[in-house]
Amino acid sequence: MRARIEAAAVTLGVPIDEAGWARLAQLVVLWRRYGRAVNLVGATSDDALAGHVEEAVVTLACAAQAVELGPTTRWIDVGSGGGFPALVVAAFAPCMLHLVEPRQKRAAFLELALSTIGREAVVSRARIGDGTWNENGVEQQIDRMQTAYTVATARATFAPEAWIALGEKLVIPGGVVIAHVPRECRDVAGRAADVWVSGSSSAALGFRVG
Repeated sequence: MRARIEAAAVTLGVPIDEAGWARLAQLVVLWRRYGRAVNLVGATSDDALAGHVEEAVVTLACAAQAVELGPTTRWIDVGSGGGFPALVVAAFAPCMLHLVEPRQKRAAFLELALSTIGREAVVSRARIGDGTWNENGVEQQIDRMQTAYTVATARATFAPEAWIALGEKLVIPGGVVIAHVPRECRDVAGRAADVWVSGSSSAALGFRVG
């Protein structure tokens, strides 16, 4: 698996140090142990997990081309599920992460995984959307007017057009909303992306805000 991910990372210009590889190895153990029990991923073979991780690396590359990533970068991932791309970002990049996941078992897994790899992040049990924000926002301390992010991602949670419209409300001017699309796609509803990064099976489109 490492050879495949490393090849993709080198091609996409995503640096990964040995500490990052060690954290990824810990995550792979957890995905295999809990993947079916918590319904995190459909399959836990090397090929299946490598495909998910590669997509996350594509997302990281897209974000890095749009903004400078570092310890003060605030990254929100909505509908984090089994941790793609959020846990991979946690393993490979020093960003301040906020994971939003409404399902209790998956949220608990995310917290376990973050603790295991020694990374701190906020995990909110909530749904984010125009119709559910007010209902869940107060309880989860998510405030649209006070919480602003540099990067916003959501994988397989919203249709790309709906996600861009929502994500732009979360991101500060100069930040980026990233949509996951088929690898041949370069726009969403006729709007060309500011950044396009393609992997072997999908692409990440970055739309700068402001």
